[in-house]
Amino acid sequence: MAQTNYYIGKMTNSAGESEINLRLYVSRDIRLRIGSGIWIDRKRWGKKNDINIPLIQGEERDFLLDKRTRLKALTDLLEHEINTSADKSTITREYLEGIVRRFHKPTKARKEHEKTFFGIIEVYLTAHKLSENRIKNFRVLVRCLHRFELYKRKVDTKGFKLSFSGLTPEVLRQIEDFLLDENSIFLQYPDIYEQYPYSTRTSAKTPTRKRPPVLDVDGNEKPKGMPKQRGQNTVSDLMTRFRAFILWAVDNGYTANNPFKNFTISEIVYGTPIYISNEERKQLLETDLSADREIETQRDIFVFQCLVGCRVGDYFKMTYSNIVDGAVEYIQHKTKEDRPVTVRVPLNETALALIEKYRDPGRESLFPFSTEQHYNRKIKEAFRISGLDRIVTVLDQRTRQEVHKPLYELASSHMARRTFIGNIYKRVKDPNMVAALSGHKEGSKAFARYRTIDDDMKKEMIGYLE
Repeated sequence: MAQTNYYIGKMTNSAGESEINLRLYVSRDIRLRIGSGIWIDRKRWGKKNDINIPLIQGEERDFLLDKRTRLKALTDLLEHEINTSADKSTITREYLEGIVRRFHKPTKARKEHEKTFFGIIEVYLTAHKLSENRIKNFRVLVRCLHRFELYKRKVDTKGFKLSFSGLTPEVLRQIEDFLLDENSIFLQYPDIYEQYPYSTRTSAKTPTRKRPPVLDVDGNEKPKGMPKQRGQNTVSDLMTRFRAFILWAVDNGYTANNPFKNFTISEIVYGTPIYISNEERKQLLETDLSADREIETQRDIFVFQCLVGCRVGDYFKMTYSNIVDGAVEYIQHKTKEDRPVTVRVPLNETALALIEKYRDPGRESLFPFSTEQHYNRKIKEAFRISGLDRIVTVLDQRTRQEVHKPLYELASSHMARRTFIGNIYKRVKDPNMVAALSGHKEGSKAFARYRTIDDDMKKEMIGYLE
């Protein structure tokens, strides 16, 4: 998969701006550098090789947000060309520079493409002010719609194309069914997923290591690239994003057809949030896992996350510079564009001891992080070995039925965030004070999903009747 890094050029134009350059990883043997054709003031280029957006509303902020959006659109275009190329040796610097030129000066064919259904989606993503994270999530939907189009051509209508006029409540129902059953469709029509893969996730280049195969419930190895079975919540979220695009298209005169008027998106339902108690967290930390150094390391990383409550995406980016005067400070990646508030969480003795245990001046990251998938696997193993196997009742998101599972099967990186919030809320009972530590905005509906009224709180309330 293609990977792109940015850096600012040394030359300046007549306006005193420098060009943002791209360093593209095409394959193990091919790495290319090209100019993006997008120029900015060097003062607006951040240390993390990204455009710094001012907080104050105004023309400069809108101007820079537009440049960031165009840079993201260009990067997506280049990476798509690389990822879908059958012969990577044909990807040359001259070839990519030609794509950049056409991006900035679209040909008549591209202007015609922009009038198509998927072309207008690109207009929506470029013109509509969405955060980087929301654009990334919307791209998931776009690939799903491409795959649905190819699927329909195979099983139903030859030459089928998605269009505004052809969208009906029945087509929306078919799209919803497709999203719920993609893992089965993958086994029948794998060629669809070669053209539009389920995931385009890229990661930093790491040494090759043998990973255990991913198995299904029957113990059979799952094919590489096979989609995960989606729950109804995920599908409802995708359909909600689709509806937002259709409403935007209606408002901007691209269509008068709104099929969602007669189509109901299933409500998103959340079960009771599951987290571990402070006593269970201590049991986990005190279990001797020295027989497997990797499990012990990931266990310690999990315990630290339970003590700071950050999302795993922010956690994996942390360095020693995030530790300031006995506290961890960070700006949440998920909300940095809409609400760039610095979250500061004081560190207790256990958290400080874990930092010292893994302190390594030669390592940039705060802990020896691995991939999120590896992290989640090892957390489950650590829970099982530590005897955290109490049975809990959860909602199966695919069937919407309650199921009973041992705690270790549900262990994941996000349980650490729930543990942090749940245990503090149990003692403080003030959502706004807890939200100040978790990074949720005051009155957040999302924050309510992390809270639960457990038996101890119920007993305390009943005690008021004595």
